[in-house]
Amino acid sequence: MRLPFRSHVPVAGLVLVLAAAAALFPGCSKVQAPENVVFITLDTFRADHLGVLSEGRAATPVLDGLAARGILYENAWSPIPITLPAHKSIFYGRPPHVLETYNNGQIAASRRDTPSFVQAFRKKGFDTAGFVSLGVLTREYGTAEGFDHYDDRFPDERWYLTAEEVNRRVIPWLEARGGKPFFLWVHYSDPHDPYAPPDMPEDLALRINGRPAASLRLNDYARHAVELDLKAGENVLVFEVRNPFQSNPDRPAARLDEIRLRPGPETAGVSWEPGGRWISFPGKTARFFKDGATIVLRAPSARKVTMEFFGQLFLPIPATRTQYAREVEYLDGKIGELLAVLDRLGLRDSTAVIAVGDHGEGLGEFANEAGEPHCGHIKFLEKVYLHVPLIIALPGDRRAGTRRTEPVTLLDIAPTFRTLFGLDGLRDLPGRDLLSLPEGASIPVFAETYRPESDRNRFALYDGPWQMILNPELGRHRMYNLSDNPAETKDLWDTEAVPPAVRIDFEKRLGDFARRILSEKTDASIDPKAEEMLRSLGYIGN
Repeated sequence: MRLPFRSHVPVAGLVLVLAAAAALFPGCSKVQAPENVVFITLDTFRADHLGVLSEGRAATPVLDGLAARGILYENAWSPIPITLPAHKSIFYGRPPHVLETYNNGQIAASRRDTPSFVQAFRKKGFDTAGFVSLGVLTREYGTAEGFDHYDDRFPDERWYLTAEEVNRRVIPWLEARGGKPFFLWVHYSDPHDPYAPPDMPEDLALRINGRPAASLRLNDYARHAVELDLKAGENVLVFEVRNPFQSNPDRPAARLDEIRLRPGPETAGVSWEPGGRWISFPGKTARFFKDGATIVLRAPSARKVTMEFFGQLFLPIPATRTQYAREVEYLDGKIGELLAVLDRLGLRDSTAVIAVGDHGEGLGEFANEAGEPHCGHIKFLEKVYLHVPLIIALPGDRRAGTRRTEPVTLLDIAPTFRTLFGLDGLRDLPGRDLLSLPEGASIPVFAETYRPESDRNRFALYDGPWQMILNPELGRHRMYNLSDNPAETKDLWDTEAVPPAVRIDFEKRLGDFARRILSEKTDASIDPKAEEMLRSLGYIGN
């Protein structure tokens, strides 16, 4: 196309015009598609614990450095605070209710009508590999589609891997890869419950009839199996807890979510019952206990039996927050080790690195319906549960170090890959290309969470600066002004602080969103085989 003014504009003037346009429209800069992609998902990573955004909550020099050589999206939101549906929304570029993935543990049919961007990368000739660290992302739940190599192996005693364990699998794959371009997904989940940094010492010793039986880390939330040498008659098993975070003698030191004798012929005639220093709470199935709690076992004759159990230390809220931050810092260091391997292999200048959280985490800021401080995710939709880090670092990108404040969502990642890499088959995506995002672009951000993992179906709408949260079962609303009160400590629903027109508008948009979903929603059933895993990961009651 001929520019009609071409012969009348001096070259120097044209350069100035283009430079000004680039400054006004930072999303318009073009960058060549890299050869490779390392796509890192940060499970349960709150945006306010990214060092450059954390105000001292955590130190993340590696991720801060990645942001310095990339684009940091400061206002990124997840559509759901649940790992499996959040990741599916990332890969397919569609919200959970469209994908009909509402909870962890849902067995998935192949989505041949809606390809993921992983399938599109493979179709374009990329080697595709995925490494996951939580059992809710194993292949039966539909997350392996499009991957040539998918590593979802877990130890017998737990359904998670530490970042170091993940790296032990990822790095050899990188070192052995051929010359083809690759798409590598690395899923880390260290900030996820249990809040147990790997350098924590052993915290539980067991003694049977006065003799040492085991010393272990209860707070790993792994299934422990301890062999007990019983005598005929009564035997006393003592739990000696070392919980440096709990100094209140009236509060429990730890809990056991499950305890049993391993079935076998040797347990015939053996019985057991709690002794002293156990605490029960109404509505709780877990067994809480203080240091020195006992179990009494009775055996008809001398024998060896195996006691199996898993549980956690009881962490007060300040300790929970400290341990969460330490997990974030540990993870940051392990990401640094992965990026160092890219440098060693000469891949930095040909590899895009994207890091994104799947959802956030509550650390006691909000309370459940019983008035107890809530730690975890799934149930609620306030900002701490949905606001996530998002960094896109492309080699040679002149926008390195840019920080964007516009609201974006996980649904924007698929269209970004589609545009950058020319991926085919990704049609009718609701998200936007983040690399051509106009300055000041604003969108409403909807979020959702569902039974049975959540105690209620809930829906939310963020449209800056306001956020409204709806519990349709109870007809209950909450409303916050995030500009004036980013911590969402003041519920402004039905107060004069919310302009009537704003309240009416939000109530209609969010109500329509919830009604449409609930009228079309299929019942979410969790695979029975997944229930034990979900319980061991803390997703199902305690």
